[in-house]
Amino acid sequence: MTTKIAIAGAKGRMGKNLIRSGLANPHTDVVGIFDISEIGKDFLDEMGLPHEVANTRETSFEIADVIIDFTSPKALFAFTESAVANKTGLVVGTTGLEEQHFNLLKQTGNSTNVFYAPNMSFGVNSFFSIARKAASYLKDFDIEIIETHHRFKKDSPSGTAIKLGEEIAEELNFSRDQFNFNRHQDQQERKKDEIGFSSIRGGNIPGEHTVIFHGENESIELTHRAFNREIFADGAIHAAIWLSKQNSGYYTYKDML
Repeated sequence: MTTKIAIAGAKGRMGKNLIRSGLANPHTDVVGIFDISEIGKDFLDEMGLPHEVANTRETSFEIADVIIDFTSPKALFAFTESAVANKTGLVVGTTGLEEQHFNLLKQTGNSTNVFYAPNMSFGVNSFFSIARKAASYLKDFDIEIIETHHRFKKDSPSGTAIKLGEEIAEELNFSRDQFNFNRHQDQQERKKDEIGFSSIRGGNIPGEHTVIFHGENESIELTHRAFNREIFADGAIHAAIWLSKQNSGYYTYKDML
């Protein structure tokens, strides 16, 4: 039995990757796509989609088992409302979310099934576990996280970098108050128990994340590099298939692993 999926933001770079991954996966059926701008027959032909595919948000939510959304935080308010109304599953890979967005997703999980991950790559989510393990051994080392992305990425630091910091902080019993996002504004020595973040933007880099553990006379670096966006699209499709089999609730990558 295939999972019927629909793609939000279909005309964007990530949307196109999601369509390709959905079409290539034998366990999914792309039944809907939608975007802010109108979707015409030329785009459907370009992506190899039948002209009968749903091309509006309303119809997509009505007929799909799961909607996949990588668009923007502000879109979540309308998407969660439609998901609840139609009992449609929602896979969200959008970054730059704030507390109000997470509360909204968790609240939506009371009525339908919701999956959120700032990074859908299996490798990255394994990387989180490896970094946690390293942190458990290197408690006295200073920790810095560096993330690099393409010049089009709007949020900084990336959702993946923040998630990486949260995983390490949880291991060390730190809080988010110990995150330093603005070192260039600090005219003081580095605090002992903090996690620093740095961001680089340029070119067409899909994503690179490094966590550095600095000791007095040595350092250890762990890095994950994404070579293309297919890993994120394939991961989201896998999440949609998994989510379609779950009861209502709010899920993360740890639940799927």
